[in-house]
Amino acid sequence: MKLIRTKEENLKENYLELHYDKMDDETSAVLDRLRDTLRYVEGTSGDKKVTIALTDIYYVETVDRKTFAYAKDACIEIKEALRDVLEEYSGAGFARISKSAVVNIYKIKKLQGDVNMRVIIYLKNDEKLIMNRSYKNEFYERLNKLQGRKTK
Repeated sequence: MKLIRTKEENLKENYLELHYDKMDDETSAVLDRLRDTLRYVEGTSGDKKVTIALTDIYYVETVDRKTFAYAKDACIEIKEALRDVLEEYSGAGFARISKSAVVNIYKIKKLQGDVNMRVIIYLKNDEKLIMNRSYKNEFYERLNKLQGRKTK
């Protein structure tokens, strides 16, 4: 399979096209990976039902037994428990960083060490999250796997 990337100025939205003669295992695997990221999450904001693209979510957090998904300009309450979010969306880059939070790895700007072996996560929307040290090894394994690096 070959990949052709073309930069186009002034696109309103990025898009992908797939040209194939027959659907082989390699092409199927690529599509399966893309399907995870092209999903939507439903929830409520106030009295309104809201749908947010999974790729727009920066992190998910549980507060007072309620689960919230945070995007750049929105916060919605979702029905899924945090463990279900992690199980369902881990293929799209979500990783646990604390007992009450899951972060979208693709929305991280930088990581910085903190006291007591914790890590400060700076998101692309300029928010900061704290990763507890007990989730650090698992997080870095997921990060390395998504970047195609070999893990121990």
